Order: sequence, then C-alpha cells, then structure tokens
Amino acid sequence: MTGIDELAWGDESAWLWSLLALALVFGFIWLAQWRSARLEALAKRGPLPSLLDHKGVGALGVRAVLVVTAAVLLVAGLAQPRWGSNTTEVKSLGIDVVFVVDASKSMMVGDVVPTRLDAARLEIHKVLSRLKGGRAALVPFAGLAFVQTPLTTDTEVVKNYLDALRVEDMPRGGTAVGRAIKQALDALAPSDEVDTHAEEDAFEEQITPFEGAKHKAIVLFTDGEDHEGDPLAAAEEAARRGIHIYTVGVGTPQGRPVLDINDEGLSVGTVKGPDGKMPLFSTLNARLLKDIARTTDGEYFHLGGSGLGPGLLDALGELEKAEYESTFEDLGELRYHWPVVPAFLLLAFEAWLSGRRRRRVQA
Repeated sequence: MTGIDELAWGDESAWLWSLLALALVFGFIWLAQWRSARLEALAKRGPLPSLLDHKGVGALGVRAVLVVTAAVLLVAGLAQPRWGSNTTEVKSLGIDVVFVVDASKSMMVGDVVPTRLDAARLEIHKVLSRLKGGRAALVPFAGLAFVQTPLTTDTEVVKNYLDALRVEDMPRGGTAVGRAIKQALDALAPSDEVDTHAEEDAFEEQITPFEGAKHKAIVLFTDGEDHEGDPLAAAEEAARRGIHIYTVGVGTPQGRPVLDINDEGLSVGTVKGPDGKMPLFSTLNARLLKDIARTTDGEYFHLGGSGLGPGLLDALGELEKAEYESTFEDLGELRYHWPVVPAFLLLAFEAWLSGRRRRRVQA
C-alpha cells in the first residue's frame, strides 16, 4: 500500500488548547507594558534605570516568540497529527452481511433440485465459509419477516439456524419482500421507536448510525414473488443508507406447481389456483429482483439448475477489498513527535537565554 499524502488530525478538539497560546501572547504584551511603566516610574525617582539592562525589552520579545511558538507546537502534538500509513495488521476485518431467505411455500418448488430453499441453503453455506473476519445475520421471511440471528462473527451459528429453517414453521403465509428488506436494514442499523400512527411499511422512522463495517450488504434469496408491501421503496431506503442489495433469483421462468405442506413438513398435494381446480404455478420474477439490485447499486444473480456460479462471491469479495482499503487508509502513522520535539528544543533555548541573562546581570 502506498502512504497517505495528506496530513490528518486524530483529535481536533485539542486545538482548543491554542487559546492558551493566545493567552501567552497577551501575557507577554502585558508584561512588556508593565515593565516599561515601571522603568518610567523609576526614572522619575533617580538614576536607577540607567543601571538596569536596557536590552531587556528585546530579550523579552525573543523569549515571547520562543515560548508562544513552543506552545503552538505542543498543541499541534496534542492534536495527534497523522501522516503516512500504519502497516500494522488489522484483525477481524470484514463486511456486515445480512442473508434474507424466502421461506414461503413457493420455495419448496422443485424446479431447482432438490428444492429452491435447499439450493439457497447450499449457496449461503458457501458464502459463509468464504466470509473471513466479517459478520453475518439471518432474516427468514414469508408473510412476515424477523431477525433469526443478529450480526455475529460466529458463522456456524448462522449455518445452524439456516439448516433448521422450515417452511411449516413460518408464522404467516405469503411473501413480503419489502418487510424482509426492512428487517435486514434494522439488523444492520437498529431503528428508533416507530411512530405507531405511521403505516407499517413506511420508512418514516429514523435509523441511528450503526458502528460496524463501512461496507454493508443484504443478500436476498427469493423467487421474486411478492404479495404485499412495496419492495422498491425498501430498496430506495437501503440505497439512501449506502447499503448494497444483491438479489439471487431462485427458480426458473417456467416454474412448477406449489406444493401444499402440512404442519409436519409433508407434501399433501398442490396449492390450487383461484379457480380451486388447477394447480398454482410459481415462476421466477426476475424483473423485480433486478430492479431492487439496480436501485441499490447491487447485482442480480440467477440460481437455477446449473447452480449460482462465482458471481456473488466475487461481488462480496470486492466489498471486502473496499472495506480493507478504506480502513487501512484511515490508519495514518502518528507523528506527534514532529511538533513536540521542536517545542521542547525551543523551551530549552529560552531557558538557556533566561539563565544567561541572569548571570550577566549578577556579574
């Protein structure tokens, strides 16, 4: 890495101490005026002023310049000047990723072997194994969405909850992509208290800044079916907060019938369409997922019969690289000794001048 060519300050609040340097300036001015007034008063009383060192005014000015300059340099040292780059290895460096997984009944369709949900599970395992030093969270959703695991560096916990995820355990049927994105945003940046008079899907609440990785991502695995809410409004909120959404469309454009799953997780037939006779088909809605990704400057990937490919891993790898570089550049080498050493030299020189003058006067 190349060094940083800009001077930065670690503690800009230290510049308040510069008021002390300003006070020293006024102090020396007052001292010079007081000394001049005392000499004038003594001159009226006799020849005593002629016996005094008349070079004292000039010496006082030199001392003033030395002391005030040293004070300014010491204040600069307190402000922690940084220049260059610190090559110290940064530990546990990574991005924050929330995996949003569609667990609605349509994810049990077998147009991706063995099922859409199982295929998504397998790909998330691959990403979690690659996630080094970062944090991950899991948000499953159907008609409702909830944070199953908050952000954690323990990816094994996320894997365990992901493997235990079952369609029949979801508290409400349907598919609400917008709510799922909102829950992911809350996992990355916890929200303040929501106005109870606001609409459920509105984003009027303010999300407080979350101190984590600078680069955050949401990875959404779904077939793109959306029965309620406004996912694009949620995507716009994510974009406003600088959070990328990478969408993974699970399924095929042709689709297959949606299986009817009972409470034991067994298939008891197929879900019927509006006419109550024909099976209800679930097809991939890639257009919505592409729009969500485009809104947040993310990317869309397709998980079909041939797998997902390396695209998602590469995209997250680019974010990890950006996170590393931005954090590395923030670590400027501390150069407080640059102003502090000259300050002490000036103070030592001033003390030497003062002592020399006292010895000359005594002689």
